[in-house]
Amino acid sequence: MVTVNNTLKNVKAHRQSILKNLCANLIRNEYIVTTSAKARKAQPLIEKFLSRSIHANKQYPENDKRPVTKRISEIAIFGYLQNADRTEVGTKVIKELTSRYKNRTQGFTRVIKLEPRLGEDKASMSVLELVDSKYEIKFWFTAKAVAKLELQQIPLDDVTELNVRKLTERRIDGEQKFRDAVETCKREFFKMGVDAEGNQVMDDGVDEKLKLSLESLPNMNRHVGNLKGKLLVSKKFKTKSRPQRAEVQIPQSPFLKQTQM
Repeated sequence: MVTVNNTLKNVKAHRQSILKNLCANLIRNEYIVTTSAKARKAQPLIEKFLSRSIHANKQYPENDKRPVTKRISEIAIFGYLQNADRTEVGTKVIKELTSRYKNRTQGFTRVIKLEPRLGEDKASMSVLELVDSKYEIKFWFTAKAVAKLELQQIPLDDVTELNVRKLTERRIDGEQKFRDAVETCKREFFKMGVDAEGNQVMDDGVDEKLKLSLESLPNMNRHVGNLKGKLLVSKKFKTKSRPQRAEVQIPQSPFLKQTQM
């Protein structure tokens, strides 16, 4: 007989299984696209797992010649993973992630917010990725967002402008590389070509899902409405402009007078 307690127990076990699978898939692929709710729930658990596993692996000598599976069985935190993922994920943590994050004790992951997915639920989506990876997920997703807004002829919102500035200001030829990435996204993701007159047109045979993606407009208040210029201001605390400090005349030190005498 199904009771409330059994139902709650089954829901809890299913939720824990989802979080374990997210942890394993993130380490295996170095990024995953999921809903924002799942990303927020999984991120602290993944941070805790990586922090403990990397710290435990650092306690072993570098010239340890025993099989990796032996070390995986000895480190207790690897028991958090599903049996099918334990060997593969544990091997990557020991052989690759420990050396990549040798100077880190926390902050192994990053959440990047995406536009809501198409469909009836319009769920908020996010990318959960490992930092310092070779995929440059934030760079390419920001370039894709800028490419879509340019094709829709919509100005950038405050958050996107901030992300673009952060991604380009400290790179060598950052603006040019980002511009090339935007044009690549227009060509590869949105199937845009150039006609004889030099205008951008969509290629023939494009599926309906891509057309719907370009037709779905964002919240225009963020781009040209009353929220423009206010997205980076704290909504939780009322902020006031800092008053100008009055000039203060600092008298000469009496100790300086004594040394001069």
